[in-house]
Amino acid sequence: MDDLVRDLPASALVLDLGASGGSFSYASTPARVMALDVAFPANPQEAWARTLADSRSLPLKKNVVDVVVCNHTLEHFEDYEASIREIDRVLKPGGFLWAAVPDGFSLDDRFYRYMFEGGGHVNRFSLHFFVFTVESQTALRAQRYKKLHTGFVYLNPPDPVKIQYYPNRAQILGRIPVRLLRAILRWLNYLVRICDRLFGTQWSHYGWGIVFGSSKQQDSSQLSDLKNLESVPEDLNVCFSCGAGHPLPPLLNKLKRSLLWKTYVCPSCGTRNLFVRGES
Repeated sequence: MDDLVRDLPASALVLDLGASGGSFSYASTPARVMALDVAFPANPQEAWARTLADSRSLPLKKNVVDVVVCNHTLEHFEDYEASIREIDRVLKPGGFLWAAVPDGFSLDDRFYRYMFEGGGHVNRFSLHFFVFTVESQTALRAQRYKKLHTGFVYLNPPDPVKIQYYPNRAQILGRIPVRLLRAILRWLNYLVRICDRLFGTQWSHYGWGIVFGSSKQQDSSQLSDLKNLESVPEDLNVCFSCGAGHPLPPLLNKLKRSLLWKTYVCPSCGTRNLFVRGES
């Protein structure tokens, strides 16, 4: 996603759809960022524009947006197909959509839905189903994708003010001592990745980030073959505290050995995590 917005000109327009407080760092792009959602938290990121609207009826003219960012949002939209058609309408020819969605059949998504009694996830995607749905209804075509890994951040110690709104199962998170719960999450992240490596499981798998390009020349007979899509190297090390994923090279010179394992400090939030190199 960062590659799509980093080098845009200042005149470009980025739409952060389902933005909440900001689904990415707006300071990472010189472009104008419009944050759009049905509600915003108390202290959102500063944006060029902030708009209250429904994703099924975007208050924008046709062909005006350079990049649309749907960062972990489409699984929450009840009529996500209508939202996708709106995205297609407002994107310029040559524009891009970044869509990060969970694998609805993964351990992570199943556990999240169990703990939070759905947690607002009203759609269940596979990679093939999601790409087919987008391409069959729009002029958008998948160009590349990235496998995403979980940080189990939804299991972090809850805000004392917000815990009252948690579903019954998730209330247990407020009864576990903070230091113990954070230690559990640190090791959980490490162990699922080790199991994936040793036994071929997919326990750390979250979902996918997919880049779609807009040609405005819809041809439903020419859909993408997933086998031919470019696969971007995945970020296996994901911070359990903030959920930021980090590529391997920048971490290698900052590792600290602790007995039989190595740790790294998350460049985004400063939390110490257990490091996993992944397959060699």
